[in-house]
Amino acid sequence: MEIDFLITEKKKIAPIEVISGNYKSHSSLDKFKKKFSSKLSNSYILYTNDVAYKNDIVHLPLYMAMFL
Repeated sequence: MEIDFLITEKKKIAPIEVISGNYKSHSSLDKFKKKFSSKLSNSYILYTNDVAYKNDIVHLPLYMAMFL
């Protein structure tokens, strides 16, 4: 598993994966979520597209990283 960043949110872990370009999958984040599900709050993907919420993952454009 390769998760780019971990932050804390209300005493829980929030994994962040940074993806460039058009990505097809986020298998590392999926594996991490499955293994540590009891210790996680939100999961985030930073990428080059618009804001979205898919499969319990918050997708944010790179310029919004400062709001995490």
